[in-house]
Amino acid sequence: MRNILFGIIATVVLGTSSLAIAPHVSASSDTRSEKQTQHGEGVKSKTRILLSQAVAEKKFTTIIAVTATVKEVCQVKGCWMILVDGDTKVRVTFKDYGFFMPKNLAGSKVVVEGILSEEVLSEKDARHYAEDAGKSKAEIAKIKGDQRELGFEATGVLVLAK
Repeated sequence: MRNILFGIIATVVLGTSSLAIAPHVSASSDTRSEKQTQHGEGVKSKTRILLSQAVAEKKFTTIIAVTATVKEVCQVKGCWMILVDGDTKVRVTFKDYGFFMPKNLAGSKVVVEGILSEEVLSEKDARHYAEDAGKSKAEIAKIKGDQRELGFEATGVLVLAK
């Protein structure tokens, strides 16, 4: 009887430990989620609106999640990106310079969570951004005076797909 009880306990313990070590593989894996990547704190909000809608409704100074397409990314280190949605364009920077984006994201669909704002860039900053974007010296020289643009300080980014 003691041997039987020991055998049952050994089977349960060994069986349980092998389950804990084995990786979990789902038979119904969603292939779309494999392409999605989170950056920064990720996107927590389940409510998402189009970038153009957020701008039209002047959703400034409140945390929102918007969807758009990446037009360009800083080619120096990925420290900003330009998003577009129709005719709406916004420069995204990352809270506290806390994370960067891959430089090859142009054309990707993303969800960005953070705060939308209207900003004024100095001529110096506008030229700096143009240089980071890889613009020619002639294009950079054309930048004169302060530049008004929409800004978005992101706490998290979800890259959906290209």
